[in-house]
Amino acid sequence: MFVAKNPLKIMNWASFLQTQIYMLPILLLFYQANGLTTGDFFLFQGIFSICALIFEIPAGYIGDIFPRKNILILSYSLFLTRLVIWFFFAQYGYWPILMGEVLYAASKSFFSGISDGYIYDYLKSIGKTKKMLKQYGHFNFYMSVGTAVASLLGAYLYGTISVWSKEKFGVDYGFLTLIVIEMIFNTSSIMMLLFLPNVPSAKRKIPSISEKYKDLYQIAKKTFASEKLSSYVVFSGLLAGTTMIFVWSFQPLMKAVGIPVTLFGVVYFINHFIRATAGYFLHKIVAFFTLKRLGEITYVLFFAAFGVAFLMTKLNHPPLWVSFAILTFICIVIGFQLSFTLGSVSRIHSIVTSDIRATVSSLNTMFSRLMSGFFLILFKFLLDGTIGSSYFIYIAILCFGAIPLLKLLRIQDRTNESEATNNQPS
Repeated sequence: MFVAKNPLKIMNWASFLQTQIYMLPILLLFYQANGLTTGDFFLFQGIFSICALIFEIPAGYIGDIFPRKNILILSYSLFLTRLVIWFFFAQYGYWPILMGEVLYAASKSFFSGISDGYIYDYLKSIGKTKKMLKQYGHFNFYMSVGTAVASLLGAYLYGTISVWSKEKFGVDYGFLTLIVIEMIFNTSSIMMLLFLPNVPSAKRKIPSISEKYKDLYQIAKKTFASEKLSSYVVFSGLLAGTTMIFVWSFQPLMKAVGIPVTLFGVVYFINHFIRATAGYFLHKIVAFFTLKRLGEITYVLFFAAFGVAFLMTKLNHPPLWVSFAILTFICIVIGFQLSFTLGSVSRIHSIVTSDIRATVSSLNTMFSRLMSGFFLILFKFLLDGTIGSSYFIYIAILCFGAIPLLKLLRIQDRTNESEATNNQPS
């Protein structure tokens, strides 16, 4: 089989096609059209995160045993299966939609522990590991641009197709059309992955299943026992979990203030365009701010973001520019969070060894999933119709983030002092 000369470019473009998720900006409307509520919407996203957490450790471990290329193909195939189920069975409501979210969770779990590991191992095979931060940033740039383009088009296409199909056939074919488009792009991305080479990586042979899980437990134990690793994992996980509250609040907030459905995609485009920019210039952002400073800035901005989000819930159909200004500010805050999280992932890769790299990476994502699942499921029970007062609970929880942040800052200060001492002339 033909193998690509530049596999990272192939991987980038495959991720661009796979992230053409046209349903994203109108997912709440899809839920409601099939008999679910706003509370179910948040509940299912929380279940998604918990399921991703359950799959995370075995997915990461499998990624350390089998070729990363094969796991990437499996990940994309699980997402394709989700689309097939929703196309044929979404009209039956609760369980088919939930099954689709569980499959998506499995897909994300296999992807999150493998994609960054594949990039690092490929760069290692050609002696260019110093480019990890740049290449990983570019990879996330393609993913974010893919989602941004799909978000911008998705709501508009749905609105146009929905109106046309109702007038022409008396039936809303908007959702089904978007699912078909996603299926075509996702199938194309899987075909592209077939041309990736299998990169060399350290393998760990464990004779029995019980020993495999024991080994996984030992790796997790060492990860969280390490102050250096656990500080990055816990703090970035808390920020990533909080980000999910903002992301999944976009649609209820826009609906509450009367933003037209056709403009829903604009907010998601802004969000993912900023995320794409943060990914593409990741190495420059980290170099300019330093990872330590990024953590501090992001933490403060999160409190401000909750403040403006609460303000938005209290406005009665404000001017469109006011709503978009508030949502854009939240998107910028999410961009800072992404830069810090990606920088943390890259830092973790420089600390751990190759034979446990995918597993530790999955553990990092695992904690993020735990926080996301807890926050989103909690939202189901806190939801008051305007979602505003619920934000105060998350502000209180976010205050505890000061503990791992302070540990991270102390570690970084000690590292800087050690490097300064080593660089002094003898």
